[in-house]
Amino acid sequence: MKTVVGFGEVMVRISATGPAAFGDSNVVQMHAGGSEANVLAKVGGLTAGIKTHLVTAFRDDLAGRAMAADLQKSGVGLQAVRWTRTDRNGVYYVEQGMGPIVARVDYDRVDSAIARLEPDPALFDVLEDASAYFVSGITPALSDGARENTLLSLHRARDAAVPVFCDVNYRKKLWSPEAAAKTLGRMLDDGLITCLITTETDARTVFGIDRGVDDASPISTLIERGQEVLAALAERFGQGCKLFVLTVRKRITNETGQWTAVARLPDGATCVGEVFDYVVLDRPGAGDSLSAGLIGGYLGVTRDGTLDDTGDLPTRIQTGLDLGNRMAVVAQKTVGDLGPVWPATMYFNRVSGSKEIAR
Repeated sequence: MKTVVGFGEVMVRISATGPAAFGDSNVVQMHAGGSEANVLAKVGGLTAGIKTHLVTAFRDDLAGRAMAADLQKSGVGLQAVRWTRTDRNGVYYVEQGMGPIVARVDYDRVDSAIARLEPDPALFDVLEDASAYFVSGITPALSDGARENTLLSLHRARDAAVPVFCDVNYRKKLWSPEAAAKTLGRMLDDGLITCLITTETDARTVFGIDRGVDDASPISTLIERGQEVLAALAERFGQGCKLFVLTVRKRITNETGQWTAVARLPDGATCVGEVFDYVVLDRPGAGDSLSAGLIGGYLGVTRDGTLDDTGDLPTRIQTGLDLGNRMAVVAQKTVGDLGPVWPATMYFNRVSGSKEIAR
């Protein structure tokens, strides 16, 4: 049995139905949402051999209980959740957009329960028996306390020899590029992150690494430039961090494009995942899905859904990329952040280049 732990905020996600804008319709949908929760829900569904624990905080009200129920339906372990009667739950609003109308997300999360958690090493006792730990750059950006708790968790993970997967996940509404670079750079330099996951946009914004990635070039060119981004990251942070992963997407329209991911291994070799066309029905969660597949592959999830961690690192990372790319494609056509919770075999059986109905 493998155990994956995540630390991050879970928010009430309120979205207008379909491509409608708020005000066009009075019908809205409510789900639980948040990067770490998304990763745990998806990685925990890949095989019966993985369980998860989420470290977070909720206000004990109807919204908090609704989010907890949503997470439990997705199999996320909540034993490490802190409940409060005094602080609030964060909320975010989503409009999907369509065509030239871009999607929009607004956050209402100031002074949320997790942001007000006092630094406490006991929050991370669940890391002692963990097989992998995931946290995103969103969490340390929430507050000074959240940043201190993130650092506590990373030191706890390192002391317990738990590999740490960190998605940059830059959010300009939370902190500046300079603040993000300072905090994440310190974590990388101090050897607190095993695998850094990012996009070409975040690499440029946070770390100033720009290799001319755009939507006009063919996907093969974007992959080559993505590998150059990874090489630059490894040159800067390779003493402390050994594995770097970059999601690569070519946006053809606001609703369609091509998706893949590339990885740079500790010996400098690269792995390139399979390339898939994608269609967007619901935008949030694609990068989280890639992270979930990557962690699953790292832990030994195979194409037939079994766990085998005896394979070499390149093989496990290749499987993780191929799985994560499929998960990202599926996530973008699924309404809500957490779902779907599919086993690995379903992703490999259902997501392919075939245009025929599986009968």
